[in-house]
Formats: sequence, C-alpha cells, structure tokens
Amino acid sequence: MNNLSHQLDYVLNIEKFQSIQDNIARATGMSVIAIDLVGHPITEHSLCSAFCRTVRDNPELSHLCERCDSHGGLEAARNQQPYIYRCHFGIVDFAIPIIANGQYLGAIMAGQIRLPETEHSRLNLIIGEPHRPKINEYPELRALYDSLAVMSMEKIESVAQMINHLVNYIVGEAVLKTSLYEINQQLTEFTKDSIKQSHTLQNRTHLYYSVEQKPEPVEVEPDEPPLLRAHKSSLLYPALEFINEHFRQKIYLDEMAYLCNISPSYFSKIFKREMGLNFSAYINQVKLSEAKRMLETTEEPIVNISLDLGFDDCGYFIKVFKKQVGRTPASYRKRFLQQRAAEP
Repeated sequence: MNNLSHQLDYVLNIEKFQSIQDNIARATGMSVIAIDLVGHPITEHSLCSAFCRTVRDNPELSHLCERCDSHGGLEAARNQQPYIYRCHFGIVDFAIPIIANGQYLGAIMAGQIRLPETEHSRLNLIIGEPHRPKINEYPELRALYDSLAVMSMEKIESVAQMINHLVNYIVGEAVLKTSLYEINQQLTEFTKDSIKQSHTLQNRTHLYYSVEQKPEPVEVEPDEPPLLRAHKSSLLYPALEFINEHFRQKIYLDEMAYLCNISPSYFSKIFKREMGLNFSAYINQVKLSEAKRMLETTEEPIVNISLDLGFDDCGYFIKVFKKQVGRTPASYRKRFLQQRAAEP
C-alpha cells in the first residue's frame, strides 16, 4: 500500500466509514462507495443497484465504471466541491472530493439513480458519445435500467452537499488530530532534551555518591517535602525534584532513570530501598498529598481534582485515596470542614 493509501485510510478510517456509508445509502436510497485517487474502490459498495452490479461484473464494461469514478473524482478535486454528472449509461452519479492539506486522496461516489426525462439536459455525460455503450445494445440490462429510482436534480444536489459537509468534517477532525499529535511529539522531544540538558548540568555541578556512601549535609528549603528534603544529595535527587515539580503529568520510570543516569532496573531497586516504597506508590503519595490540600482549601469537585492530578479515572482516584488515607475524598473533606468549624 502506498503512502497516499495510508493517508486515505487514516483520514477516512475506512473500517468505521463503512458503517456511516451504509447508513447514508439506506437514508437516501442512493448507492455509495469510496474510491482512491485512481478510481479503485476502498469500501464495499453500499446499496449497489442490480443494474450497476451487473455492469460492474461485466469485464467489458467494468473498466468504464472505474473510468467514470476516477474522472468524476478528479473533477470534484479540481473544483474542490461536489461534481454531479451522468455516467456512460446516462445514470446520475456525483463525486465528493477527499482533500487533506491540499492533497487529493480520493472521493466518495454516490448515485446510481435517474433524472426525470425533463431534466436530462441539465447534466452532461462524463464520457463522450463515441466511446460510451448504448443501453439498447444490452437487452438483458434494459429492465434493470428501468427499475432504477428517479430523483430530482434539487434533491440530488441537497444530498451531495450533505455528504460533502460530513466528509469535510471527518477530514478536518483527522487533520486536527494529526496536528495535535505532531505538537505533542515535539513537546515530548523538547521535554527529553530539557531533561538531557538538566542531567548534563547536574553532572557538572553535583557530586553523585554510590548507595554505600553517606551523603554530605546540604542546605534545603524549609517548604520542600520531607521525602525530597531527606534525599536532596542522593542519587535519586534529580528524579525526586522532577516528580515534585511535574507530578500532575504522566511520569515514567525509564525517563527518571535516564535523568539519574542509571538503568531502569537499578533505578527501581534503589528507589524502593531509599524511599521505602516503589516508584508508582511514591507518585501516588505525592498526588494524594496535593489532593488532601485541595480538598481542605478549595471547593473543587472531586472529579476535577482527580483530573487535575493526572488520574484518568475518578473511580480509581477515589479507590487509591481511600486505601491510602482510610476515607473517601468526600468523607475526608466533610470531616475536615467539621473539625475546622468546631475549632474555637
């Protein structure tokens, strides 16, 4: 699969779009299919008419269907709007271009219906007369052709615009998601570079001791957490400092090991030995310390506190809080307020 096909699959999410396409077909009575930029189908045909199914199964005629699809899609891309036309058998189809970042990736094709006789002149045939087959040359197709639904041009245009708005929304969301992902990747790289630079600076300005050595006393700030204060000169200090400043974010053990210039397995072993609890438990302890402060000093809803502290699931936050503190966050806040109210 080439790069453009990968992009089309990502932008449209073909597997999910198939369900949307099926519903559009049922709601409008039109056949719908998605194609790539050369006219090859990328979804299963939804509500394909017996006439068109028979034509597409005919090796002598199927290439003309793909040619019409490709031509219609390219015209839609050139105009950057729905393109309505009549195919080689005079059946009405329209193409909705799929364009991402100015690049044409494919199209949504819909139709397989007939115009009222009085409106035939409003649309040109996409394939010139000398090259197109005549319906009368294929008697077995005549009855199938006559059974095709008839729809006014006004309704066809309305359906085309509806699908166009839907496709533009889907593509826009995919492009936005890609942009946000790229920004996040850049921020991740920036964070890693910052950690690396911080680590280099630490190597130049700090003396790291092995776990067998006793660290020299160092000056500490009075408002630093006790656990951080006790280990400010230890091998773990860079990680503890980072955790203290960024505990609301996702913090990974391997990144902290890198910051301390040791392997993840060794970091995990030393962390538990020095801190008395494992890495994830320590992260939760720091988060819960802040949670208690917020419960005591703010009126933030518990779900907001949970999200602010980086818990994806409020239920999990409540479970962790109760296990650590012995009460649910709501009970803790209620008891604190009662005790404060009882103070003289």
